[in-house]
Amino acid sequence: MGCERVTTFYFVRHGKTENNAEGLFNGGTVDSPLIPSGVEATKRMGKHLKTVQFDVALSSPQKRAQTTAKLILEENQNPPEMKIIEDLREMRLGDWDGKKIDKITAAYPEDLKNYRTRPDLFDAKKFHAESYIDLIARSTRVIEDAKNALPDGNVLVVSHGILLMALLNTLKGVPLAKIRESGIVDNSSLTILNYTNNNVLFELWGQSF
Repeated sequence: MGCERVTTFYFVRHGKTENNAEGLFNGGTVDSPLIPSGVEATKRMGKHLKTVQFDVALSSPQKRAQTTAKLILEENQNPPEMKIIEDLREMRLGDWDGKKIDKITAAYPEDLKNYRTRPDLFDAKKFHAESYIDLIARSTRVIEDAKNALPDGNVLVVSHGILLMALLNTLKGVPLAKIRESGIVDNSSLTILNYTNNNVLFELWGQSF
């Protein structure tokens, strides 16, 4: 029998933005630029990854993710093509997007609690938001497509905190109700996944540089 084919995914959360720094919901329908510390942290990661031979770089269409991807690829010795993937967009938070997190917490304590601790109970429709189930479905589809297209490849994926938290924990086998228990990976952090047809192995989780 031959060796099992492995797709290695390098998942990156975008660098810290103005919205992050100001305590605003930073979902799929809002955007803001990276702050200087977010740029510098991303450049450090880029230097760490400079010798990795990426076959492709997949980025969310939101500018904060595209900027992060470009900063990483600028450091790479042999940068690949960057593809914009709509389904890597952050979870759409509807009426909450761009609002102060503390104000939403005060106005909707139970809904915010479910959003943060019991995704299976979060009523997305109430706020014209996207459900966790839909978020997981679209993001998982991206990863399955990439694995099938590059069964021996290295894939850079630049996306967002909620999407990566939901996607990565689902790939790990965590049920919907518990996907938020491990928290959200930091801005400008790296998670590495070795994915075969039969196995999911994380060799790094949420590492900052």
